[in-house]
Amino acid sequence: MRLTGIEIAPEAIACARQSAAQLGLSNLHFQALDSTQFATHEADAPQLVLVNPPRRGIGAELCDYLSRMAPPYIIYSSCNARTMATDIARLSGYRVERVQLFDMFPHTAHYEVLTLLVREVLNKM
Repeated sequence: MRLTGIEIAPEAIACARQSAAQLGLSNLHFQALDSTQFATHEADAPQLVLVNPPRRGIGAELCDYLSRMAPPYIIYSSCNARTMATDIARLSGYRVERVQLFDMFPHTAHYEVLTLLVREVLNKM
């Protein structure tokens, strides 16, 4: 299995590399760039895509690309349910399998939402 981590902040990539080394993980690849740039240049579709965008969401361009790439599973993590809902509506061919809310910041209005999206399989007759 190969794991690729993409983060726009180089500092976060440095932390990810350090954590992976401390845990003894191998076959990992990290890049500091925008996920849309990375995704649109990849040839192979992964089995699972995990997105955790800023509050603005992943946007129309990445939604369209993910729909065309068609990975079997997408895990969408967000601190903004409104932009997440907009993005999920743009992801054609996926259904929401499970949603979990995490109150990681008690006594505030902030939360995280984790959603598992599963690719719909068209019945062929």
